[in-house]
Order: sequence, then structure tokens, then C-alpha cells
Amino acid sequence: MCKSKKWVLAALFSILIIISAGWVERVQPVEKYPTRAIDLIVPFAPGGSTDLTMRVLGTYLRKKWGVPINVVNKPGGNTVPASLEVYTAKPDGYTLLADGTPSCSMLPIVVKNIPFEIMDRTFVGSFSINPFVFSVYPGSPFKSLKDAEAEAKKDQENFTWTSLGGAALHDFAFRQFYKKIGVDVTKTKPVMAPGGAPAIVLTAGGNVKLGGGSLPASIPAISGKTIRPLAISSKVRWPDFPDLPTTAEAGYPIITASEYKSVSGPPKMPAYIIEVWDKALQEMVKDPEVLAQLKNVGAFPFYRNSRDIIEYTLRETQEVKELWGLK
Repeated sequence: MCKSKKWVLAALFSILIIISAGWVERVQPVEKYPTRAIDLIVPFAPGGSTDLTMRVLGTYLRKKWGVPINVVNKPGGNTVPASLEVYTAKPDGYTLLADGTPSCSMLPIVVKNIPFEIMDRTFVGSFSINPFVFSVYPGSPFKSLKDAEAEAKKDQENFTWTSLGGAALHDFAFRQFYKKIGVDVTKTKPVMAPGGAPAIVLTAGGNVKLGGGSLPASIPAISGKTIRPLAISSKVRWPDFPDLPTTAEAGYPIITASEYKSVSGPPKMPAYIIEVWDKALQEMVKDPEVLAQLKNVGAFPFYRNSRDIIEYTLRETQEVKELWGLK
């Protein structure tokens, strides 16, 4: 056989080996997931919006996958400790972060020198979103946000409001409010709370002039009349509170702060795990029982896949930069 034919046969044989190897790699079964308990780390206290919506998620997945979904609350530190625990975990899909606006879009702006890169996390996807409700204690003289605006302009140095330390929906919403009315937020008095539920307690007790929280955290207090709502940051009125105006209707269209709820994992989590979660989240937001549960805790369905939530996060981060006076 001539050398040229031998060379061709050798080349074809090499190609067949490469193709066969690739085919074997493609048909190799991936590890079954999940097969054991999953820890879903919530960087806020129990009773807040993140906690409540993640428990809806946990209940659904427990039934679907047949494994425990442990919702573990680890508040404090502007979500850094909880986030760091997930970043340093094994990327096997069994330690995940209850992620969202505070721990993602806001964190790199509010907290300096965090011990990880925000965009290194594995973005899994989102399933719900919560608007913000401005509220006051029942005996407050404020009947509307306009009343609160007048007081803030009159005595900004003594104007108190609920904050969760910086990286939270409260701080996002209030900065939008102060930007609209032309008040320097650094001259006002934030009153710190470790989570959404404690912030509602501060509001109900009259410990702040203007308070509030996410809709999930606010609903029980509004229904129990321990707080009086002034406006909600959603595009439409909440059906259970038809008399509560949106922030746009109240004269503040700039206030759009809403907090998406998503799941993320350690860097370099395998694609097949993301696919399992993505399929579950898509099915979840179409489940009538889940939709009813989300409504009960004040959440709108908000599905976004891994790629879409990355894009959403980048856009939201830019707005946070502008609100915090950064370029």
C-alpha cells in the first residue's frame, strides 16, 4: 500500500477514535440529582420575604424530588456570611443560596472589599418577585407619602426610616424615595433591623417616622392593622388591598423597587444540576397550588432562567450604582 493511502487510513482511524470518544462522553450518564437533603441558605431572619417565599419553594421541591429542602436562616453582615458559606461549599448542588437583589445586585455597591466576586456564583434562576410597601404605625399623622415627603424635607436630620443595613430592598426603595423628593439620604436617620419581620415590628411600634417592608412581610401586619400602608411599589394594585395605591399613583413613579427571589450556587456548578433546577422552576410557576401560596405571602410569579437572571442582575446593579452616587 502506498504511503499516501496509509496516511489517509491512519487519519480516518484517528477521526473515528475522536468521534467515538466524543460520543461516549455524550452518552455517559450524569450523576443523579438530587439524592439527599439540600440546604437553602437564607441570609435574612425568619418571617421576611426571602424566608417566606423560599419556604414555598422548599415545600414544592420536597414533594417533587422526595428529598428534604432545609431552609436555613443565617442573617447579618449584609448577607456576606451566608453568601460566603455558599461560595466556599462544594459545587454539588446541595448547598445553595436564597439569592436576590440584596445579596447580588446591591452587595458589591453597598459593601466594600467583599471576599468573593459577585458574578462568579452559579446563577440558577428565579421564581418570584416582591414589591415594597411603605407604611407607618396606626397613630401616625401621615396619611400618604406626600405627608412623609413634607416631613422629610422639613426635618431630614430627624427623619427616621427602616433599614436592613444597606444591602436590602428597604434601602433600595428609600433611596428611590429620597432621590425623588430631593433629600440627601446621608442626612436622614436609618434605624437598623436584622430582617424584614423585625423592620415591621419597628414600624408597628412607632419607632420610625416612615417604615415598610416587602409585601410578604407586610401582609400579616396590614391585615392585623398593626401598621397602616401608604403605597406599594408594584405596577398594579394588590388585589387583597384594593384601596392601597401604587407608588406611581401616589406621585412617585421613580419608586419601582421590587426584590426578585432566585437561587444560586457555588462557582462552577455542573450544567446538569442547573438544568434540573430550571425545569423545576418552570413547572413550579405554573402550578395552581404554588401560585396560590405565592399570593398568600405577597409574591408575584417571576421565572427567569440562568442567562436571563444574569442580564437582569447586571441592569439592576447599574441602577443601584446610580442611587448610591457611583458611576
